[in-house]
Parts: sequence; C-alpha cells; structure tokens
Amino acid sequence: IAHKLAQAVPSLDEQRLLDLWNDEEYIRSLASLYPFIDPEALNNDAYFIRLEGYLYPETYYFDLDLNEDEATRMMLDGFAQFYEAHKAEFDASSWSVQEIVTLASVIQFESGNVSEMADISGVFKNRLEQGMPLQSSVTVCYALYDQFDSPQDCETNTEIDSPYNTYMHDGLPVGPILNPGADAMLAALHPADNDYLYFVGDIHGDGSTHFARTYEEHLANIEKYGLTISDSQ
Repeated sequence: IAHKLAQAVPSLDEQRLLDLWNDEEYIRSLASLYPFIDPEALNNDAYFIRLEGYLYPETYYFDLDLNEDEATRMMLDGFAQFYEAHKAEFDASSWSVQEIVTLASVIQFESGNVSEMADISGVFKNRLEQGMPLQSSVTVCYALYDQFDSPQDCETNTEIDSPYNTYMHDGLPVGPILNPGADAMLAALHPADNDYLYFVGDIHGDGSTHFARTYEEHLANIEKYGLTISDSQ
C-alpha cells in the first residue's frame, strides 16, 4: 500500500508511510479519535506493520499534495465507517477488535470468493474450539513476507520460526496479515455453523474451495481436484 500510494501521489513517501504506521506514539494519538484502535494491542515488536489490518481497502480520491498523516486518516476513516455500522456485532463478540481483524485477514487471504468466506471462518472457528492449530499456509506467506515467489513456497516453509506462522503456533497469528475488506470481517463476525475442519483451494481449476469434515475426506479432495498442496491440514 505504501509503495502504491507513493507512486500515485507525489507528496507521499513510501518509507515515511511505513515508519508512521509503526510509530507507537502516533498510534496512541490516533486512539482518541478511533475507538477501534487499541494502542496496547498494537504495541508488539513482533508486528511487521502495527497498523496492518486497519488501512481499510476502498476507492479513495487523494489530493496530490496531502501528507502521510492525512492519507492514513482517510483509510482509518474507511475502517471507522464499517466499525460504526457493525459496532453492536463487535461488542457482542467474545473476541477483541484486533482478534476479529486478524481472523478476517486470514479469511481474506485464503479466498477472494465472498460466498466461501463464512464457511472458511467456520472451519477456523471449529479448529480453534477443538484446540487444533489453524495451519493456514497464507500465514506462512506473511511470515515469509517478500521472500517467496509462489504459493508453493508458503507450503514448503511451514517450519519458519515466526509468530505469524499458524503451523508453529496455536491460535490466531500474532496480528493481521493484510487489510481485510467488509465481507471478510463480516465472515469473521459471523462464521458459518458447519462441522468442517479442512479445506483446499482448487488452484489449478476455477479456484473454488472444497471442504471436508475428516482428514480422510480432505486427502480425497486433494486427489480428486488434482492438488498436491493443501491449505489446512
């Protein structure tokens, strides 16, 4: 995002944006205006980008002379609109805003198909409730950050020592792995009531996701759809 903004808007600098999004004092100053920002939750040296998850994806119209703070607040305002519209649902959840955004980011990364997101959320909810690791390869992608060339790299580096890696660590990753949109956040707030524990994406076909209740069914899906790689094991 910082790179794209700096390319599009002459007054913005990529590194200044990244530094601002990691600035603890700046984040504390934002908390008085944006109630969904919890400075304590974002005060974690393990985070790559502390404001990751809150830079709401939307179409924005930027003045060509705006500064980094103004650009950041425009995206946070986008998140604020969603948050205010669904505040009752956030308040009713047993999870913190940071946890909901983190789960939503994994759902968003796993599938761009809105019709599948609630079921994917249901899989993760079921795994967490049963004490199973999420084992989501997209969290490995984020742990690798820019050090991978293809999704296969994420599948073959599941031993990377990172708090984002849900193969190595139980529960959610330490923080969001991208900035999720409205559909993914709604899926995190309202997971489907299913009994699935596994899913694979048809990366060689139409990209659809195939769900399974048992590991045996999961392996059959891998074989049926010509996949050699699974997203959740």
